[in-house]
Amino acid sequence: MVDNAGMESAPSNTIEETRFAVLCVVVRELESTSGRLDKRRRIAQLLRNLNREEISPAVLMLVAGIFPEAEAKALNIGHATVHSALEIASESSGQSAPLTILAVNRRFEEIAQVRGREAVEQRRKLLVDLFARSSPDERQVLLGIIFGELRIGVSEGMMLEAIAEMAEVPPAQVRAAQTFLGNLGKVAEIALRGGANELQSIALKILSPVKPMLASLATDFAEVLQEHGGRTGAEFKLDGARIQIHRLAEEVRVFTRQLSDVTRSVPEVVEVARALPASSFILEGEALAIDDRNRPLPFQDLMRRFRRIHDVEALRRQIPLKLYLFDLSTFSPSRAKTG
Repeated sequence: MVDNAGMESAPSNTIEETRFAVLCVVVRELESTSGRLDKRRRIAQLLRNLNREEISPAVLMLVAGIFPEAEAKALNIGHATVHSALEIASESSGQSAPLTILAVNRRFEEIAQVRGREAVEQRRKLLVDLFARSSPDERQVLLGIIFGELRIGVSEGMMLEAIAEMAEVPPAQVRAAQTFLGNLGKVAEIALRGGANELQSIALKILSPVKPMLASLATDFAEVLQEHGGRTGAEFKLDGARIQIHRLAEEVRVFTRQLSDVTRSVPEVVEVARALPASSFILEGEALAIDDRNRPLPFQDLMRRFRRIHDVEALRRQIPLKLYLFDLSTFSPSRAKTG
């Protein structure tokens, strides 16, 4: 079903969708709330009152993520496109049904799927329909979500705590689930549906990206020594990029720290993975771009490698990679040859 604003509406036989204005009210409340505990409780209260299918998009919108980290999706729209859509929408006088959380999510999905020569204009039209259906306050919140600038002080860590409070489960279980899934919305759905038991069933899965364990910041070197019991080690920090390498039989996938799949861009890493004497594993390490004298190249050159999906071999010769491996998350040795 399509309404008179051009946006797909909910089927008539489903439960009533929550208005987007409800989320906007919470956004404004979070803006004026300074206490972490108060913010967490308000988010948990919102999530409890949503329909199950609304929880995931609402969670992602509040952290201004729109799409899960583990999904290679993006709106691919710039400021010029958004602002021109706003101008066109402001001249619209048509009446439409109230905007809902799921309607916004459906529109974001549509925009992310647009491809081809007329992609910019198609995305603009979709945005015009979205903005024409929204109130002035809803438009401001939409802009904050689109550009990742809600500025309501809701980090991933706070959202994980709110999910734990909503589902009445231990925060550690929610954090562990997010590490394995890299999808805050899905974690929230699972926590609400299955509680602690279902969260505990989530485990490491080869070929699915895992959020990396990152170092903690220290205020000074004395704090480092205290944390490490009076003795520590130091090494040079080279300008590389964190990667994780997954292998299952002959299938290999390479992910970045942001959980993006860059397998096609780094064939030499795939070759290393396939040459190792193992049937399955997850390895973590650092990829470094080097010149013909084995010296590190600027980080921008490494990013050129990660973004290239065509003519990869030519760029591989121009900007080779050096791999430093430092962590083995899971491992199965090769089967012994028989006969």
